[in-house]
Amino acid sequence: MTATTEALTLDRMRADIAEALDLGPEEVPVDEHLGDLGLDSIALIRLLVGWENIQPSLPSSKLYECETLEEFWQIAKAAQ
Repeated sequence: MTATTEALTLDRMRADIAEALDLGPEEVPVDEHLGDLGLDSIALIRLLVGWENIQPSLPSSKLYECETLEEFWQIAKAAQ
């Protein structure tokens, strides 16, 4: 059995958000407020938990302040 290595990337985050919103990844802009796209707090918490499982170094307190994909990505990139 081989171990798989996942990485938290902008594309991965976009795809996860798109899946949570039942949208195509191309429909998730980096600079739009995710609440305006329909992301609710429960879906957001599920996303954050999943991303923290992939990248445990993510600072949870900072992630909860984010409103756009770009903001999430900047924090994830800085924590790598």
